[in-house]
Amino acid sequence: MNVFDTLSHSARQWPDRTAIIDTAGALDYQSLWREIQALRLELSRLEVRAGQGVGVRARNGRAFVIAALAALGCGAVVMPIHHQMKPEELSDMLARAPLCAILSDGIGPAPAGETASQLKLLDGTSLRFTRMAGPHLPLAPGIEDAAFVRFTSGTTGAAKGVVLTHRGVLERTRAANAGLRLTPEDRVLWVLPMAYHFYVSILLYLEAGSTVIVSGDYLAESILDAAIAHNATFLYVTPMHVRMLTVEPSGRALPPALKRVMSVSSRLHPQSARDFHARYGVPVAQGYGIIEVGLPIMNIEEAAEHPEAIGRPLPGFEAALLDETLKPVAEGETGHLALRGPGMFAGYLSPPRRRDEILRDGWFLTGDVAHRDSAGRIVLDGRTSSVIHVAGLKVFPEEVAAVLDQHPAVLRSRVTTRPHPQTGEVVHAEVQLRSGGPAATREEILTFCRHRLSNYKVPTSLEMVAELNLTSSGKVRHG
Repeated sequence: MNVFDTLSHSARQWPDRTAIIDTAGALDYQSLWREIQALRLELSRLEVRAGQGVGVRARNGRAFVIAALAALGCGAVVMPIHHQMKPEELSDMLARAPLCAILSDGIGPAPAGETASQLKLLDGTSLRFTRMAGPHLPLAPGIEDAAFVRFTSGTTGAAKGVVLTHRGVLERTRAANAGLRLTPEDRVLWVLPMAYHFYVSILLYLEAGSTVIVSGDYLAESILDAAIAHNATFLYVTPMHVRMLTVEPSGRALPPALKRVMSVSSRLHPQSARDFHARYGVPVAQGYGIIEVGLPIMNIEEAAEHPEAIGRPLPGFEAALLDETLKPVAEGETGHLALRGPGMFAGYLSPPRRRDEILRDGWFLTGDVAHRDSAGRIVLDGRTSSVIHVAGLKVFPEEVAAVLDQHPAVLRSRVTTRPHPQTGEVVHAEVQLRSGGPAATREEILTFCRHRLSNYKVPTSLEMVAELNLTSSGKVRHG
């Protein structure tokens, strides 16, 4: 089982179907395969070898796909690098994951002191090939069949280098499509960073023969423009995009062909889903994705009636809610969300740890806490590492942030804790207001919260900030 071969199959099966639409235009499957093959041969000439690490740093579009799959075709282990990653973040990553080369679409400077050259693609565009110094040893020597290393976004601490194998990637994409049911007739509108969502999402779409429509940016106006221009059938977004599309002022509708919207990356507030459904007539399904496991839980069939839930495990996956002793919690109680199933990660890169050393009784503990409702649907509550204890009561910052983000003046928020002599801890919030949006005072935002949250969950202090620090994947950084 090899990820590289999936594109060969798609090119034979659907040669004339459009694979990607980006700023350069449309590219069919046969042409995409030719580009990948030509670059693979060039990388082989440059002595990119099996097991070596190749970084791919490119914006969303064909260049990312061509570079990643061509490197895989050489037997290399691909490490996607977000194009907005800061130099310090990149240096830290490269210190932990020594690469033999980096392929880039030209965004950002080449690493200092390294040798760079230009590789021409068949369509006349170029990729920058940067040869890295070093002995060019295998990137993940302890893991057979390694295909990808992806560093987590690191919202609360040091990012982990997650190692995925070819078999694992193909197992997880096929398992995910048991829920998504994408076909060659689908046109998927793409707005998320490919660097963080390539392994299930993009590869799944290309394996299914679907068309990937790359939005010019993540703004609501651009998303609507692309959806209408290309008659999109499926929209894959985050809660931020759901909110932005709901308040987009033009009043335009999504095309009638668009029947499915999936929100991933973080907890979706139910009211956001209801507001989106009311405007566009399309329910928002939540999906639960995590790099170590894939996309094991979805709420597709019941999205309209129960937008608060992430749903149920897909066929082949199991989910458990466990207490501190790894025993199942009672019905309705909150527990640690644990998963197992096809396509799980092979281990962590640095320090090296194999999967069997990380799993607990065969379960991967996600770090999220959740509960099941009376019908067995799973509802996310928050992160285990971020729980705030207010006078013996638990507050999940994600729940408070989701309410803050519902305020029409708020772009994004961060909820943390501050010590208190009587209650132990209290809730503190920082909010970044929308540029050009409606004005709001601290008291107005707090009143908004009081109408929607129990008193102990309402922030005791609230700070207006010009900007909140984000990870390279666009999540609010905590800590």
